[in-house]
Amino acid sequence: MYCFRLLRRDPMRALGYASLKPSLKKIVESADGHPHEVGLVAALRSGEVLGSQTVLKSDHCPGCQNVSLPERVEGAPNFREVPAFPVYGVANPTIDGIRSVIRRIGSSKGGRPVFWHNMREEPVIYINGKPFVLREIERPYKNMLEYSGIDRERVERMEARLKEDILREAERYDGAIMVIHETDDGQIFDAWEHVNSDSLQTPLEVFKCLEDDGFPIKYARVPITDGKAPKSSDFDTLAANIASASKDTAFIFNCQMGRGRTTTGAVIACLVKLRISYGRPIKVLLDEVKHEQPDGSSSSGEESESNATRLTSSTVEVRTRNEQGYAFGIDDILLLWKITRLFDNGVECREALDAIIDRCSALQNIRQAVLQYRKVFNQQHVEPRVRRVALNRGAEYLERYFRLIAFSAYLGSEAFDGFCGQGECMMTFKSWLHQRPEVQAMKWSIRLRPGRFFNVPEELRAPHESQHGDAVMEAIVKARNGSVLGKGSILKMYFFPGQITSSRIQIHGAPHVFKVNGYPVYSMATPTIIGAKEMLAYLGAKSNARVAGQKVVITDLREEAVVYIHGTPFVLRELNKPVDTLKHVGITGPVVENMEARLKEDILSEVRQSGGRMLLHREEYCPSSNQSSVVGYWENIFPDDVKTPAEVYAALKDEGYNIAYRRIPLTREREALASDVDEIQNCRDESSACYLYVSHTGFGGVAYTMAIICCRLDAEVNFGTSSVTQTMVNGDPYSTPEESLPSWTSEEEARRMGDYRDILSLTRVLMHGPKSKADVDIIIERCAGAGHIRDDILHYSKELEEVPDDDDEHRAYLMDMGIKALRLVF
Repeated sequence: MYCFRLLRRDPMRALGYASLKPSLKKIVESADGHPHEVGLVAALRSGEVLGSQTVLKSDHCPGCQNVSLPERVEGAPNFREVPAFPVYGVANPTIDGIRSVIRRIGSSKGGRPVFWHNMREEPVIYINGKPFVLREIERPYKNMLEYSGIDRERVERMEARLKEDILREAERYDGAIMVIHETDDGQIFDAWEHVNSDSLQTPLEVFKCLEDDGFPIKYARVPITDGKAPKSSDFDTLAANIASASKDTAFIFNCQMGRGRTTTGAVIACLVKLRISYGRPIKVLLDEVKHEQPDGSSSSGEESESNATRLTSSTVEVRTRNEQGYAFGIDDILLLWKITRLFDNGVECREALDAIIDRCSALQNIRQAVLQYRKVFNQQHVEPRVRRVALNRGAEYLERYFRLIAFSAYLGSEAFDGFCGQGECMMTFKSWLHQRPEVQAMKWSIRLRPGRFFNVPEELRAPHESQHGDAVMEAIVKARNGSVLGKGSILKMYFFPGQITSSRIQIHGAPHVFKVNGYPVYSMATPTIIGAKEMLAYLGAKSNARVAGQKVVITDLREEAVVYIHGTPFVLRELNKPVDTLKHVGITGPVVENMEARLKEDILSEVRQSGGRMLLHREEYCPSSNQSSVVGYWENIFPDDVKTPAEVYAALKDEGYNIAYRRIPLTREREALASDVDEIQNCRDESSACYLYVSHTGFGGVAYTMAIICCRLDAEVNFGTSSVTQTMVNGDPYSTPEESLPSWTSEEEARRMGDYRDILSLTRVLMHGPKSKADVDIIIERCAGAGHIRDDILHYSKELEEVPDDDDEHRAYLMDMGIKALRLVF
């Protein structure tokens, strides 16, 4: 790492050339023998950490104390207490400031235990009792980028080496070291500090001395990159520390300014304390504070940004009364809506989280930071550089809030029981997240395409009017509070105008049925219960007293929650986006089925409260305007009228249909994973006559799964392992000798046939690679009625060529989808 830092700061020296040394004449011009210029001193530095072109900057700068805070502690800027919790926040204090904070919270030698968490990842050193931080001379206001993501052991080793570098350099200057300070107007000036081994301490040494002096204090370093969300392992470290401490322990968090990372640490501590004290599910505090920031607080998150680029609440108002007719709120970000309803206790846990965030918002409200940066990003008159900064920072705070929601749900589950003595299960947050790929997929969607979460939706640009019937219906939708059917959610009938239907196989109630030519493989869009019965009867799955039905393996590929009411499928939608699919990319079968079970409970609860009826929605087409609209209507419902897909197919099996049902969520938006291929091809059943795949529209990602099972059936035929398959596959040739492969006469034709560089490279390294590709190409062509996988790649590549240079968001989307399509073929 030192070599990389040296290469960036002093490339000539890193390559073996001597740097240009400042002349000795300039150095000796000072009366005390010390150089006048900080640049000269920085250029001469040669330590492992305090290297060339680095400086030591005072951590306390003018204006670091927020004047709106009601309390001041000398030497400890921005000290505050979280109401009703033994949790405190502070900027990086002096050594005297640390002692003052300990006294302020009621501790003393042999008194109340204190657990201090230092959240900084940048190296800090105490000189004569005051904190200094390592910076580059050309960027004295900014943290050094090469330390991003550093762990505790490394940063503490660096601080120990920094101390050695300072002592070594001080020998050259009669026991003094040059440091820099910041004036009230942001100017930098240098000064000399006399040092020795006693006046120079690392943070670890400072707290060790306090402990040796009899103070009941424990110290932990949890390095977090400024402006970014904590890693899952950081959550685990903090949770374990808090859960293992005694009940009367006071928890103190600090970063540089005591704002961003400190606030996040305080929120995590309060959540864990709430869980330990009251068990699960974690609930909203009774004296919940309002979702507003105290006067003078800031939502901007950077600890050390310059005044020139700082985005504060004084320059940009977070929310206005009328943003082109509608005030965009945090719940208008679909991602947050989806993750809240993904978990059993998501709504309650997020309410508790929001209450905690508000209690910890003396300097920063994490929710409001997201909205503030979104506001800046959507101001077209702001220069592009500022908008890009706002987008990146807003995405970081959105991910931070997103992770806190997931962490709250983790605390509200049995996974955390063992950490607080309430059960045997002791699963870390990191492991818990690893078992939920749908959450990981949501997180990556923030990083890959943040702009889509911050753009003002088209439906919010126009004056906000009810488009869904009368005000009573809209009020009912907004008052919903189920764990899945929550505020602003509607149940929309699955069938819609313009839906694709089959041209060959007509099954009433089962749109877009398709059969792969030469294989016992079928697909269909989401059917009604009657449609499912007719489709299974068509496949010969219905048993009677004399003949057993042919076994059909049904694989449901839908990633969104579906429920049947009166035999008709309904899907979950948002009131303001009723036609947008609410997929959970990466979700597993058990999780989506759990969501559907909870959705059913929400429906039955609402039916009981409303006297046996339910507000539903459907899409209607108006020929005169040539447009579709979503309208609400009332339906009388009994408990037996509501079923989940798993219950529907279980009932069909009880009625004598010879079926095996599995839920394997898979769509085009999902990454191609080897585990998905295994799960699909493992559905192969020697006793099965047919394979039926159910998806949202019966078109798209379903073609990928059909191709997989066809490849599996092909392999069994070729190796002679399946007599059933041999009798069902017709005599059409579906393999092409390698010698007969055509030579493409144009790049367009080569791309259409999938002859991309990575695909061709794969065929060269595989045994019988060209033959395998030829076989797969034929299967892809046969499955094209349900979606053409190769054509998807070509479509996205052509679209990418047409994207304007300034449309980075759309370019990123097309690149992402094109790569995913390519990986499916790969």
